[in-house]
Amino acid sequence: MFRSLSIAATLALIFTACGDPSSLTILEGNTMGTTFQIKYVPPDGLAATTVLKVGVDSVLSKVNRQMSTYIPDSEISWFNRSESTEPISVSKEFYYVVNRALYWSRKSDGAFDITVFPLLYLWGFGPGETGIPDQFPDSSSIHRRLSHVGYEKIRIEESSIVKLDPYISIDLNAIAKGFGVDAVFDYLKSQNISDMMIEIGGEVRVKGQNSQGKLWAIAIERPKLSADANEGFDWVIDLDNQAMATSGDYRSYFEMDGNIYSHEIDPRTGYPSRTGVASATVIAPNCTDADALATALMLMPITDGLKLVESIPKTEAFIIIRQPEDRFTYRQSSGINVRPY
Repeated sequence: MFRSLSIAATLALIFTACGDPSSLTILEGNTMGTTFQIKYVPPDGLAATTVLKVGVDSVLSKVNRQMSTYIPDSEISWFNRSESTEPISVSKEFYYVVNRALYWSRKSDGAFDITVFPLLYLWGFGPGETGIPDQFPDSSSIHRRLSHVGYEKIRIEESSIVKLDPYISIDLNAIAKGFGVDAVFDYLKSQNISDMMIEIGGEVRVKGQNSQGKLWAIAIERPKLSADANEGFDWVIDLDNQAMATSGDYRSYFEMDGNIYSHEIDPRTGYPSRTGVASATVIAPNCTDADALATALMLMPITDGLKLVESIPKTEAFIIIRQPEDRFTYRQSSGINVRPY
């Protein structure tokens, strides 16, 4: 299973004025180490809910078997174990996700990088790890791991991926949940569902309207670090046939010597992010790209991140910046429509 990290689990769904609950069908379950929820307005002649649930589970099971580092015989686990520098044939879905990951690596100047996997183990965030390193990594250990990190060390060819470094290993956790949302979206769309919301671990994509004929409303969680802090929401975004993903520093982190260290490891330095970004929310046409870009914004200087967002059509961002004493400020792209909760 995937880890349930703050990479994607930082949204909360709210549905204002959703109308008669009987007109809205809900599917729920577990996947990728987290939960999923689907809400849709059933059209006439739609297949039974149980049939749709089987279809959704099948789609998500396939994604898990391809991209979960927690499954020993998954496609990604097999890829990571290989030390071949010859082209490795992969499934079309795996190829697509790696291709999009490399695209975002280039766009973000390496802030987003799926080859960060060896560094996750070093900091205690790899599969089976506790989320707390046994000891604070020293610079020499980080340097050794960094020698096998770098998106430029893998190359895609037609239906294949090439490791230019035989010891490269990848982690798709920062993009695969978004892809899972898109995969379910495509499946439900093929079933002639026009009004729906799909959410996996906080990653969301919507189509159409809710049961009262209004846009789907999604709330952004206040990024409190304290484990006993009350859940709170300060902002809401209405999505219009869009996807939304949030990455944050507050659901998976550790504290050492009075300092907070996020699970967001910068693949360029080998150390946890220190940009001051508490969470980054991205709105985009699809959830695969929103997921990856939200992670990149956690690791980029805020001004650079917003400049990147402004350069991408139909893409917006809302960045919450951590201040002393658990206070926050925020910055946002020019076209985003955020309202108070």
